[in-house]
Amino acid sequence: MLKRKNKILKIFVILIFIFFAYKIIIHKKSGLENIAANITHPFIVSANKIVQPIKKFLNKKRDLKKLLQENNLLKERNEAFLLENVELKASINYSNQNQELLDFKKRYELDNFIYADIILKKISKYEHYFLINKGTLHGLEKDMIVLYKFQVIGKITESYRWHSKVTLITDPNSKISCYANTSQATGIVTGIGNTKSLDFNFVSHLDKLQEEDLVISSGKGMVYPEGYCLGKITNTEKHDLYYKIKIEPLVKLEVLENCLVTSQEKISVF
Repeated sequence: MLKRKNKILKIFVILIFIFFAYKIIIHKKSGLENIAANITHPFIVSANKIVQPIKKFLNKKRDLKKLLQENNLLKERNEAFLLENVELKASINYSNQNQELLDFKKRYELDNFIYADIILKKISKYEHYFLINKGTLHGLEKDMIVLYKFQVIGKITESYRWHSKVTLITDPNSKISCYANTSQATGIVTGIGNTKSLDFNFVSHLDKLQEEDLVISSGKGMVYPEGYCLGKITNTEKHDLYYKIKIEPLVKLEVLENCLVTSQEKISVF
């Protein structure tokens, strides 16, 4: 009887051995592997939770850089189109004669300008001016016109050997004869001590005006020639005889780092 029980026990042990051998050989997974997998699982999950946010951050950073590059490219294209738009509108308003149009167009050629860096800015309630790193030694003189691309930003009021003072169009003492491009309404643009706003005065209440219209220098004053943009109309209010009009420069004067200088004689054909 005892021998029979031992025989059954041996058979049972052999069957268990065969079962585990089958699991190891056929499925190729041992108990140790399962234990190792269970131990490493929390670390894998934790690592994934750490890595995923980093991946997302790097992807967002890469996407943001791409968007900024595309945005800068669009800004450059927009400025180029705006410059062309101002030039064409001013040319059409100036004359329909071919040769005069060609002469007028020459004012936009870079050969007529002197490049200068802005080395100091003075923006206060009482005065708005820049100091630039070019002076009489470089051919600069009083009353030369200072621009940034298509926008008049001021004129030279004092010139020294190595630098010059540029009084901005936003200075309270600045006054420029001009007209609204679409309606041809004429008036005077006056600085009010605000880099983001100017007054467009003495425009008849009989004229028709529209917001976003460009305001362009008329050349009727003693300094500023015709054809340069002073800004766009942002607000109009009708009063008894004249409008009360606000215009906004097309460039942010407080962030400029350089500019172009030229004389009225070089660019004007009047």
